[in-house]
Amino acid sequence: MISSFPIIFLGDTHGFIDDFVKQKEIIDKINPDFILSESLQNLSLDSKEKYEEVLKIKKISEMVLFSEIENLIGLCYKKNIKLIGIDIENFGFTKELQEKINNNQDITREEEKKIEHLLNRREKHQIRMIKNFKNKTKKPIVVILGSWHLREDSPLMKSFNNYKVIFPCDKENKLLFEPPQKREDVFYCEREKWQN
Repeated sequence: MISSFPIIFLGDTHGFIDDFVKQKEIIDKINPDFILSESLQNLSLDSKEKYEEVLKIKKISEMVLFSEIENLIGLCYKKNIKLIGIDIENFGFTKELQEKINNNQDITREEEKKIEHLLNRREKHQIRMIKNFKNKTKKPIVVILGSWHLREDSPLMKSFNNYKVIFPCDKENKLLFEPPQKREDVFYCEREKWQN
């Protein structure tokens, strides 16, 4: 049973399918106190006022469009669920890197090294945030992250013992990081880790 796991990791494709359909299904099943989201970056929507402010300004950051997580924000607001960002503002990217990434421009080797360093820093931050919120509720927490973070050998997956992972996969049950040739070739797979 899904609600017996203290952490439910849910893979996000960052838009190559409608991620919200699966998010809503899981949220409706569990009705958690907290949802932790990479896309919300460093924002915490833990009060009615904070929700209303974001819904009014309709802005997350330079790296995440409000439209990408508008449905999730609306659902959590309606259900009175605290939606907590577990990442760094603009994923820690400099203005120059933000521009290059947003415009699909080529990145230098030096910039690649910076991005690798930032990924490391971001994952450590995400792990700390998840550990912190896991102890604040008796209900499972739902953690929505880009699928890349859900690789079996990732630092994040190795940092926790009891969880379920629900991730976008292809017909061979392989974790998807990018769109397959056909959208209908996207499925959801599950794996779990349970240790005492």
